[in-house]
Formats: sequence, structure tokens, C-alpha cells
Amino acid sequence: MPINNAQAYLLVAPSAIVMLSLALFTVWYLKRDHRYLLLLGCSLAFTGVSLGFQTLLDRSQIATWSTVSGLGYLLGAWFGARALADKYGVPSHPRLSLAIGLTTLAILAFFSLVEEDLLLRIHALGIALGLMQVLPAPAIFKLPRKRERLEVVLYWIYVMFCIYTMLRPAIVLAMGSAELNNFVLSKFWVVTTIGSMTFCMLFTFLFLACAVQRTVSKLSDERDHDPLTELLNRRAFLEAAESLINDRRLQPISLAVGDIDHFKYINDRWGHERGDQVLKKVSLTMRSQVRDQDLVARYGGEEFVLLLVNTDIKRAGEIVARIREQVRSANDAMQEDKPLTISFGITAVPLGGSLSAAIDQADKLLYQAKGAGRDRICTDPVAESVTG
Repeated sequence: MPINNAQAYLLVAPSAIVMLSLALFTVWYLKRDHRYLLLLGCSLAFTGVSLGFQTLLDRSQIATWSTVSGLGYLLGAWFGARALADKYGVPSHPRLSLAIGLTTLAILAFFSLVEEDLLLRIHALGIALGLMQVLPAPAIFKLPRKRERLEVVLYWIYVMFCIYTMLRPAIVLAMGSAELNNFVLSKFWVVTTIGSMTFCMLFTFLFLACAVQRTVSKLSDERDHDPLTELLNRRAFLEAAESLINDRRLQPISLAVGDIDHFKYINDRWGHERGDQVLKKVSLTMRSQVRDQDLVARYGGEEFVLLLVNTDIKRAGEIVARIREQVRSANDAMQEDKPLTISFGITAVPLGGSLSAAIDQADKLLYQAKGAGRDRICTDPVAESVTG
């Protein structure tokens, strides 16, 4: 079919959308750990090809091929909804999408092959696309609010696009049906192609930005956490603790250093796999007894360190005592009658004080606990008298 200058100009938008889909396919192929990029690529591919296909049709062919082009748009909307649902980990409601899609295709077929009505087809398709796209939005809105800013922006732009898609047919009413006699050159089609390209570019940028942000966050998390216990490692603990001990609002601050008793015997007697299970058990116990603002780290080997903010020595002793008792009651951690035990040393960290000095002091107290028979807690008597 011959292409006039206006059609060639309007092909820029669908061509750009297809190129964006190829870019997403490439990024996903290189990494393959963000499936939503593949899904979004499929969405853009179906949308771009459908826009391009319809742009090449003349007025007499629009009705004949409306079901085919409509199927392409519906698949694009479905893949777009799947991409967003996969990104946020919520259901995409495929059965409801299928029902909407089949109903819409039936309407398109009837009002193109039986009773030709372009205006009604435009309205039916626009509403169906918007409904399919918006299906994951309520579940995403109910998710916990603690999300990255980019994800929040992505969500609201997506919601805006869904609303835009459903309201776009209203533009046709404002212009009057006579404008549609030359469909491809109508204002409605120009708005459709340019609007689709704009939103597709925004989605591609935001989805890629979210993928990069998640990758960086994952690398940072791997760098800062011990892979076995998932606690902070020594370097991350020291970095985080330095900022906390200089915050007056977090005083008093207590520091506790703990060490699993007879850990070498556990490894020698039952092997390192059992030792790893013990480390995991102790780390879970510690995390269950502290707050989000406190720090817990695997400081090295079988040694752990806790930084407890807004906590004096007396209160820190109570927290550590609960940890010690829970560790003792972990019968599944040992294969003999001898209980699993842990010893602690506790001291205070004054405002702007030396973190290394506090760790050294807590370490000395820990060794006092070890020397006194293990399974004990030794508290800094100087710090205790000051806070008491």
C-alpha cells in the first residue's frame, strides 16, 4: 500500500515505541534478573506494531482490520499490566483481563463486520485498555508505603496513563465524528500516537531507572551484610555506628559484644554445617530482640556486636539477658544434653565517644564473662554507676 508524507511522519511514533521495546529486550537479555523489563518490552512491541499497522491503513481498511489491530493493543495493555504487577509483586488478574479482552474483541468484530461504527469501536477499545491496565493498581496502592521515590513516581504516572487511555475517546466527542472521516490524519489519531509515544518513553526510562536502582541496592546490600547470617558485617557496622553515636537524640547508647561459647567444639564435633546452623539461630534470636533503629552485626567468626540506641546499661542488660535465655532454650541447635550458650560484655558509648574504645572495653568484659565460667553477662561497672 502506498505511504503518503503524512503517514510517513506519523510512523515516527510507533517506530520509536518499537525501538524502545528492542532496547528493553536487550537489557533483559544481558541481565535476565528483572522479568518486568521483558514484559514491558512485549507491551511496547505489541503497542508499537499495532499503531504502525493502523497508521498504514486507509479509511476503508480500518473496519476490516479493526479486530486484528485491537488484539495487538489488548496484548500490549495486558503485558503492560503484567510488567507493573511483576515489578511490585502483586496479582495481574489474568482471568479478568481475558474476559475484558474477549468481550472487547467481540464488540470490535460486530461493529466493524456486521454494523460498522468507528466511534463506538474507539470508545470500547479505549475503556477496555484502561481497565486492563489499571487492574494491578489497587493492590499496589495497598502495599506498605516504604518504597523508593522512583517507584512511587512510576506508579502514579501509570495510573495517569490508565485514566488518559479511558478518557481519550472523549476527545472524539469534543471534535465531532466528522473529523474521523480521514482517520489516520485526524486529530484523534495524532493525539493517540504522540501520547502513546510520550508515555512509553516515560515508562521505559522509569522502569530502567528502577531496575538500575534495585541492582545498586542489591550490590550495596551484599557488600554490607554477612551472607550466612544476613546481619551487618564489621565494615558496615562501624560505618553505621559512627553516625549514630554522634546523634544526641539517640543517647543513651549501649554496646554489647557477644561470643558463642565452645563454638570450636561444635564445629569439631558435628562439622561446619552444624556450626552454620548455630550462627543462623543466634542471629535470628538477636534480631528478634532489638528494634529497627538498633544495629546488630556479625563482627567476626562466632562474635556478634549490638549497638542499642536510647538504651541505658540496665535496659541493655535486660535485652541481652533475654537473648541469652532464648539461645539456651534452642534445643534443636545442639545434639547433646549440653545447652547452647553465649557470653556478653556490655558498656556504654558516650555522645561523641570513641567507638573503637567502647568495643575494646566490651570485648574485655566479654573475656571476663568467659573467664568466670561462660554463659554469663559482664557489665561495665563504671558505665552502670553513671547511668544508674
